[in-house]
Amino acid sequence: MSNNIDKFLITNPSFYTNIDRNIAYAMESGVSKIYLRDIGLSENLLIDFLESCKKYNILLFINYIVKFLSYNINGIHLKGGELHLVDKIPANLFISYSAHSLDDVINAYNSNVDFIFLSPILFVKGKMPPLGIEYINKIPDIYKHKIYALGGINSTNIEDFYNLGIKGVAGIRMFLKDSNV
Repeated sequence: MSNNIDKFLITNPSFYTNIDRNIAYAMESGVSKIYLRDIGLSENLLIDFLESCKKYNILLFINYIVKFLSYNINGIHLKGGELHLVDKIPANLFISYSAHSLDDVINAYNSNVDFIFLSPILFVKGKMPPLGIEYINKIPDIYKHKIYALGGINSTNIEDFYNLGIKGVAGIRMFLKDSNV
């Protein structure tokens, strides 16, 4: 099986305990992009992530926070209902988006979003019912090159995603050194 898919890490607060170590491990796991998912993002935390991401040659995405648009970030992540912000994002930044249906994928694609997190694909406790891998197979190929499968993916099932024609997989725990995060 081909392992030629991209890997996108999404952070949670437990990731912040040792940022450099966690980013180094993510890089060793093949991660090329990190979404620093923190609505109350502080300047100090952003700077810590920027320094480590630069050190390990990993692209950094944050939520749409106007005061941080001038920092050396690589992309902005938009959540559902935020596609109207696409035109406000500087052209030099990538844009990722959270989608939960084919309609969401199509809307993001038509809005020129670069990367689309489609979730949840597999079961995740506390999340909406999973779409399933079969759902990805039913998506027209024209959209797949922008899609990152998200939700319930781990080292025991990641190979199931290698030959689906999607851009990659995204996850939180999957790329962290400590499995209890």
